Parts: sequence; C-alpha cells; structure tokens
Amino acid sequence: MADQHVNITLGTAGHVDHGKTALVKMLTGCDTDRLKAEKDRGLTIELGFAPCRMADERIVGIVDVPGHVDFIRNMVAGAHGIDVVLFVIAADDSIMPQTREHLDILTLMGCRHGLVALTKIDLVDQELRDIVLADVREFVQGTFLEGAPVCPLSNITFEGYDGFFKALNLLVDRVRPHETIGLFRVWVERVFSLRGIGTVVSGIPTSGEVRVGDRLRVLPGGQGGRVRGVQVYGKGAEVGRAGECVAIHLSDLSAEAVGRGKVLAKGDAYAAVTMAEADLRLQPHVPAPLEDYAEVHLHVGTAEAMAHVAVLEGRKIPPGESRPVQLRLSEPLAVAPGDRFVVRGSMAGLAGGQVTTLGGGRILGTSNTRLRRDRPWTLRILAERRDALDSPQAWAALMLKEAGEAVGPDELARRSALQPAVVAEMLDRLRADGTALEAAGGRLLHRDVVADAQRAVVRTLETFHAQSPLRAGMEEGALASASGAAAGVFRPALARLIADGDVERRGPVLALAGQGARVSQADAAAKDRIASALAEAGLAPPAVAELAEALGEPADRVESLVRLLVDEGALVQVGEGLAMHASAIEKATAVVLDLFRKSGGFTTMDFRDALGTSRKFAVPLLDYLDTLRLTVRQGSRRTPGAEAKKRLG
Repeated sequence: MADQHVNITLGTAGHVDHGKTALVKMLTGCDTDRLKAEKDRGLTIELGFAPCRMADERIVGIVDVPGHVDFIRNMVAGAHGIDVVLFVIAADDSIMPQTREHLDILTLMGCRHGLVALTKIDLVDQELRDIVLADVREFVQGTFLEGAPVCPLSNITFEGYDGFFKALNLLVDRVRPHETIGLFRVWVERVFSLRGIGTVVSGIPTSGEVRVGDRLRVLPGGQGGRVRGVQVYGKGAEVGRAGECVAIHLSDLSAEAVGRGKVLAKGDAYAAVTMAEADLRLQPHVPAPLEDYAEVHLHVGTAEAMAHVAVLEGRKIPPGESRPVQLRLSEPLAVAPGDRFVVRGSMAGLAGGQVTTLGGGRILGTSNTRLRRDRPWTLRILAERRDALDSPQAWAALMLKEAGEAVGPDELARRSALQPAVVAEMLDRLRADGTALEAAGGRLLHRDVVADAQRAVVRTLETFHAQSPLRAGMEEGALASASGAAAGVFRPALARLIADGDVERRGPVLALAGQGARVSQADAAAKDRIASALAEAGLAPPAVAELAEALGEPADRVESLVRLLVDEGALVQVGEGLAMHASAIEKATAVVLDLFRKSGGFTTMDFRDALGTSRKFAVPLLDYLDTLRLTVRQGSRRTPGAEAKKRLG
C-alpha cells in the first residue's frame, strides 16, 4: 500500500541543546543533523527534514530548526513552513533566551497550532518537574500555545512518549492540510548537483503543486528549467504539494543559478521586487518605537536582506502596535502577498547593540514606486488587502477590483496567483452575488469599479449642466474622456445609468434625467430663426459670424444656440466651425447613394457638381460622411462604406 502523505509540516522550536533533534529522531528514526559541523558541535545549524508517520499511518513532514542564537536566521527560514509546532523546553534548563525569541518568531510567523514537549525529565526530580511545568504554563499565556498540551517526556528512557505521541496525533487531526489552489511557488532551502542527475532543489512549497514536465522560473534571475523528477520526503512522487518537504530535479538549470533564498515558481504571476507593502507589528517588549526608515534585517521565506522600513501611517511604530509600511529592500526578493516575515535589529535600550527580533508581519503587495506617508487611498487599499489575505475568493475579488478595468479569467488568475480552474469557480460565485459583472469579450468588472465610474459620469454631467446652460447634453466621447473612466468601464457604467433612468440619451448627446438646456423665451425664438436660416442655406451654410450679422444677434449667443441645435439633432457639426441642417445631410446622403448606384464610386469634383455646391463645403462634408462609414476614401475616389453597402442592399 502506497504511503498516504498529508501536506502538513511539523516543526521543532526551542533553545539550543533542549533536545529538539533527539525528539525528531524519536518520532522518525532519522537523524536530521547531517553536517559534520553539526555532529562535531552537537547542535543543529541547518534545517533538517524528515517524514513522520502518525498513528493512522499517514505521513507528515517534520522540520528540525536550529536553536542556537548564531543560527536564528535558519530558524526563521524553517518557521515559514511550519503548521504544527513542537515547542521544546528542557526540564533541567527551563525557559531560556532562545525559548522566548523562538516563541516570538513563531507567533509573528502566524503559527496557530502546537504543543509543548517538556524534555529531559529523567534529569530532574518530580518537585522540579512540577515547578518547570508551572513556569511553562505561565510563559505561554497570551500566546497561541496557551491551553496547548504540555507533555513531559524523556528522550533517553522514553518515559511519557506515548502520551506525547497521542497528543500530537490529536493535534494533527485538527489541523487543516494546505490548500493547493495557488500557482506553484517554493522558497529554495537547499540546492546541489549530483553527477549524472543534475540540479536538485528542496524546500516546502508555499502554494500550488509541481509535477514532472512543469517549467519553473528562478526568481530573482528569471532562468527557467524543466522538472525531470519530484520527491516527497525522499521518495519519488507524481506531484509535490504546498506544505510538503519536496525535492525537485531540474534540467536546463545549473545549481549556480539557484540559491537559498531564491524562489522557484510556475508561470509569471510572481516577480522579484525591491519594494513591498506590508503590515508590520512591533513586539510589545521592544524598548522603543521603530522610527520611520529604520534599517532592519528582513527574514522572509528562506531569504534574508537588509531593508529600510518606510512607515506609511504616522512616523513611527510604537511597541505592541501595527502599522502599514513599505519595505525598501537592499536586493530583489521574490516576496508575494501573504508571506510572513520577521525583522531583526538593534535599537536604543538593547544592551551592547544586541540584535534581536523586533517584530514581523505579512506582505500585502509589491510595487515599483515609493509610496508616500498618510495617503488615505493607499491606506484604504492596504487595509482591504490585509482583510482579504486569508480568503482566496475575497482576494480574487479584490484583485478584480484593483484592476480598475475589465479583465478576463486568465488574467485575473495571474493577478491573484491562483489556478485558472479555481478562479473560474470563484467567478461563478462572484457573478451570482453580483460582485463580478459581465463586460465585452468574456471579461469581467468588479461592481465597485462600475459604481465608481457611474458616480464619475454623473458628476461630470452635473458639472456640464451647471456650466453649459444652453447645451442639451454631452457627446458620448467627450463624456467618456471627461469622466476619466477607463474605456472598458465607461460603456457598462453608462448602460447601467441609462437602464436605471439616471441618464438619458437625447439624439447625439447624453444628459442627466430631468436636466438639459435652460432656454429662455428669447433664446427659443433666436434658436428657431437660426434653424430656419440654416435649413434655407442647405449645403452652403454661412459661418457663425455671418449668420449672427444677418440675424442681428451677438456672435457668442449664436454660437451657443448652434451647439444646442447640434445637441438636439436639428443641425449636424460637419467640421470645425461648420454646421449644416439635418435636411442638408439627408440630401447629401441621397446624392452619394445615387452616385454609387451609377458608377460605384466618385471623385470630390463629381460630388461637388452633383450637390451644386463649392469645394469649400464638399470636402468637409465628405470627411464627415467617411466618419459615418457611408463613404471610404481610396486615393482620389470615394467608394461605398459599410453603411452605404447596407442601404444599397
């Protein structure tokens, strides 16, 4: 029977020499101290991985992290993949400095499940054991380990092991395995080359699945390689999943191109960046606030880099509080939303410039611009991201909203770093609850994006009506441009406004319902005289100045009333400063169709002669008919456009 792997990872934590590696060996039969230096010094330096078989024969992974202060960065690297913590405290040593720092780090890394293994009980009497038990329960109060089992045991005599193993099994049963709905991504923990095999990379994937034949990219760097083989807990497998200890055999990729702290990823959803937005919480016991632009050691995944912390709300982070920040990195890192991180450093109040864990948090996003402090729009977006991080569907909906335009399902999957099939299912639900609205070409819009565009259109029309009392409304193109709505958003927004009765289409223009031109009695009379004059002028209309002089009206008033007649459809704006009566356009259209019937095409001179007008009017009129797709210019001739072909049958 094949082993049943469960993509849950256990991890040890605790002070150096408290028995973490011995506990792992007791559970797995594996010695995770693999380096000669580890054997010689009797302590764990690098991370150790091993499979752990549970009582029901399921196999989970276990990672043994170093406890010595000199290797705290390796501890942080291991903590990023831990689901269940085996927090080790030696009965003969009790709570030590790295005990406290490890618990701080685990809390900052989002660990929520664990138990305490009180080791080396064979070295103390019952009275001291009871004292240490009480100390431990007090120590974990207010942390994720409060109320967790505390299991006394001996790595030498095996006393207490059965109770410990039972408690561990019960705990694992309550933990939900990793979802694999994301696009594949793994922080590189180890990389090496084997003669005749090639490059092998190992780590605990943070998302998705990897299979033989997949193409993966190295970030930063961008080099690509094909997966030739996959191992899970040291055995060949068809697939490696998030939350498992996975080794990946790669072709077309040298070991030099891949290093610890880099990322292997599938597709182009991920990128290496030098700026990332985050929510950063400072530890309560830190002696002073973290000042804006403080330099810290950033630990994320298996990577470490220096970073400046640009505080985006206020100018500092007080102890025990969180603030949105932008991390400005000293080198590119392939961080992604949801990644948990720790910052370490020294500050005033720490003895001798001591470097310690200052705080930590989660990555909210990445950018290529420096964000400015106390910007409401920025703070709102980061708060929305923070609230959506733990719900893939909420995150996909937020990415649809942040797109600000219509996007297709595949593009949304890329933006969300989720598998396309998963996003397709999410979109069905988002359509059903009205969050996702259909747009042209099978694309989708977030309802808030459309609602924002609707408000922008209404505001634009309100301003227009207030500033242009003698205009019936705005042309659609002008309204789209003035509203600032993206091209793919404006039309759906306008359609909803018209359907809801908020906006009306009046001939060639759009207006708010119940609003339009405010025409006085005198204006109405002048408007009628203008319309009559231009109808009589036919295909040779006078300029505005000439018309104003003929009617005895101010030129600016005539110009405004001409625009109003254009808005109402009585006149047509043929060219700059040239308006013709609609009846003249109808006549010109009839002439064009007749010319097409006779010869299939014509020149400007033919058109001019047929109309009985001058070139001054014939040329702009033909250009206007081109925009109606009635005519198409081909060299010196006009041939039938789509509209003419439709009318000619």
